[in-house]
Amino acid sequence: MEAKVSALPSTEVMRVAAAEGTAALEKLARDDAADKAKSARDNQRQLQSIDALREDFRESVNDANERLIQQGRAINISVDKETNIVVVSVSDRESGEKIRQIPPEEALNVTRNIDRLTGILVDKKV
Repeated sequence: MEAKVSALPSTEVMRVAAAEGTAALEKLARDDAADKAKSARDNQRQLQSIDALREDFRESVNDANERLIQQGRAINISVDKETNIVVVSVSDRESGEKIRQIPPEEALNVTRNIDRLTGILVDKKV
């Protein structure tokens, strides 16, 4: 005699499956919330670290300026608009004449020209 197998699962099986599915979804939601909270905490720590670095940097620049003032010089720190490279220059306080620049203007020009050539040779930058 053949045993008849029902094509539809029993109500109890369906209840268990629904409960397991609900539990799995709830766990995913909790895990997602925990991941978002951790990410937010990590971002906050990074922002605090960046702020601390900026403050340390300002203090270092101020200290350097104080020492250079005694020699009649000033330091200027900027970012080149075309290359996004940090440029440090030392100048005479009275005349404003640039004494030294790091990186030198020639190096910045080479970088700018390479960027232009890259734009000519390649349609898109990644």
